[in-house]
Amino acid sequence: MNGALLKARFPYMFEGDHIGLTFYRGWTPILGRACEQIDRLLPPGKLGFHWVQLRADQGCGLFLYVLGEFQAYVVNLKGETRRAMMFAAYDVAADQTIEVDRIVLEAERMTSAACMVCGRRAQANSYFGTELTLCSLHEPSALARDRDEGLEGFWREAIEWEARPS
Repeated sequence: MNGALLKARFPYMFEGDHIGLTFYRGWTPILGRACEQIDRLLPPGKLGFHWVQLRADQGCGLFLYVLGEFQAYVVNLKGETRRAMMFAAYDVAADQTIEVDRIVLEAERMTSAACMVCGRRAQANSYFGTELTLCSLHEPSALARDRDEGLEGFWREAIEWEARPS
């Protein structure tokens, strides 16, 4: 499953405010399995679940989500400002949070041994000061083109899809 199919299958998981979503080709199947498990776990309304950050951290995935965060917006109409203030409701998803955390933590653990480019078994190493989990076929030197510097070849090959913060 690639990132576009994953987003099409579970659109609610990738909509809403976020601080950046990065799909690494090799990790997308792991994230896909986590999305399938979470989708089966959640009740029909999905309790507002969506990813707020997907990225690499120290050579493994860091997957952050929101669940059960229903918010009301209050707009101050006095003066020149239209500042929106958010107030969170009570925790309607406490029971699901434990199971979702288990799924997410297992997915993150699996990324620590999967190549970020192809998903094969790999281990983390430092390349140009950045921890990356790569197999021997996808080390930065193997991905570099003539004029590439540093990790340019890696970023080009590893990142399947990216969404800037909303």
